[in-house]
Amino acid sequence: MSAITTPEKASPAKDWHPADVVAALHRKGFSLRQLALLNGYTNGNSLNSALRRPYPLAEALIAEVLGQDPQAIWPTRYGNDGRPNRGQSGAKPKLPSKAKPSRLRPSRNPQMQVG
Repeated sequence: MSAITTPEKASPAKDWHPADVVAALHRKGFSLRQLALLNGYTNGNSLNSALRRPYPLAEALIAEVLGQDPQAIWPTRYGNDGRPNRGQSGAKPKLPSKAKPSRLRPSRNPQMQVG
């Protein structure tokens, strides 16, 4: 009896595990501390935060040493176009038309005198 094989679903791209990033750096002869100090950081632990959360400059430094694009190491932090997907920029949402103006923000409260 032959086993029935089902095609596997394409799994979404996953970020490298932090230990894999550190191990790859060690294979290249660097540590995060050395990399930080060589690039002018006064705190040797500065680049560690890139392993846990988005930090574009640190990601670029690490990726350069590894010979990769930052998108290849942290695909969830970048869009398909290669740009960081770190929130939406642009105009902030306006208050609804029926919202009461805040007395703490004079620019939104036409009844308060500014100046």
